[in-house]
Amino acid sequence: MYKTIEAYYDNGKIIYTEALPPLRKARLLITIVEEKPHKTQTLSRYKGILKKKVDGLEYQKKMRSEWN
Repeated sequence: MYKTIEAYYDNGKIIYTEALPPLRKARLLITIVEEKPHKTQTLSRYKGILKKKVDGLEYQKKMRSEWN
């Protein structure tokens, strides 16, 4: 059985937000979610580099007409 428990890590201590299940021994998988998200690079500097040369709808019509 899998159970997810929310907890906080504060200066070397794990603080649980709810009661722990009654287990003597268990395997743990710990995921760390940072409270402050990392800043992502802006992609606006790439604007205009890739140009759409083929109309997708026309391409699909052409490909499907080959089967008729």
